[in-house]
Amino acid sequence: MAVCALLNIGVLLTNTLTMMLTLGYGVHFRSLFDLGWCRMNVFVAQWIRGMASWILVIVAFDRFRQTKTVRRTPTRKNHMVFYTMFTTSFILLILNLHYLLFTGSSIPLDDNTNFIACIFHKHSVNPIQRFFASTSIWQELVTIIIVVSTTFLPQI
Repeated sequence: MAVCALLNIGVLLTNTLTMMLTLGYGVHFRSLFDLGWCRMNVFVAQWIRGMASWILVIVAFDRFRQTKTVRRTPTRKNHMVFYTMFTTSFILLILNLHYLLFTGSSIPLDDNTNFIACIFHKHSVNPIQRFFASTSIWQELVTIIIVVSTTFLPQI
């Protein structure tokens, strides 16, 4: 639960704070520096958001599994939760790499300055941007299916 709490603090700092600054004050934190900063920020924010959700599911599933045993077995070092968290973390790292590699594009504004648009844009001239902008919902669904099938089904 401590890991879950830390990840949720990370969600507040990376997603919620960025959204509040952008929508409330017009400060585009992800677009302040360069494309590398934008990509790293989005990648970390997406990974933390996914891990916070999945760690909560893993802990709940582990607690449920523990309630199914009638009597306690002798205590031994059971590292299944750690391995499950590590596997989930690695899978989410791989599935979110496209944010690190392809997110954002530089858009010239009227006064000859470039703005870093830190999103996947459906109407971009870049086909990779259009692809990820149109498939983000399916990517989330595939992530859910892969994480559930690789982490929970072997334990059932």
